[in-house]
Amino acid sequence: MSIAQLPGRAAPRNSRADDAAAGSRERLLALVTRIDAERLDVAEELFEEILAHQEAGTGRLTVGEVDALARAGVSTAAIGAPTALPATTRGKLWERQMADRSATVSEVAEMLGVTAARIRQRCAAGTLIAQRRSDGWHLPRFQFPEDREPRGWSTVARSVPRTAPLLLVERVLTSPSAALVFEDEDLAPLDWLARGGDPAAAAIAVDDALNRLP
Repeated sequence: MSIAQLPGRAAPRNSRADDAAAGSRERLLALVTRIDAERLDVAEELFEEILAHQEAGTGRLTVGEVDALARAGVSTAAIGAPTALPATTRGKLWERQMADRSATVSEVAEMLGVTAARIRQRCAAGTLIAQRRSDGWHLPRFQFPEDREPRGWSTVARSVPRTAPLLLVERVLTSPSAALVFEDEDLAPLDWLARGGDPAAAAIAVDDALNRLP
């Protein structure tokens, strides 16, 4: 599918809505030129979802849908902003992005200097964050800053529910928490661990934040 396949409208332009739609299409064309090569397939999938959504009776491409494209990696718009796309579409794209940023058991074993069997044990025990897929465990790389396991990480990892969306988990782990204060500065849980903070305190902060997320 190409951008030229985006359907146009035969009706004459006679309203501000037409002007808004034209502006959205112009922004969309500009965004397409900025897509990284490795994300072209993700963008194509999203275009197809938008068209299917539109053909199901949702009308022309909306500004919200253009913004959703940006959140899929076309630009730096915030992932958590509202969108007109179906939640299932956003979920598939977010999981696809996270899969691209995950490591296999073998990769993590080499990174941490242990056996693959040990990594699988920890995945099952919940002392590493991991998702089980058809081809085995996949571990999001955000839990290994600078390709290392943070001190006390197993304690924090246990506080993360297995069903929690990984993008929300990453947001919590990398966002300042009022419960983790060092020298009058609110620290993100991963930064707290890097500065020698108590892993139990970080685990409590993570658990509290995930339970408060919408």
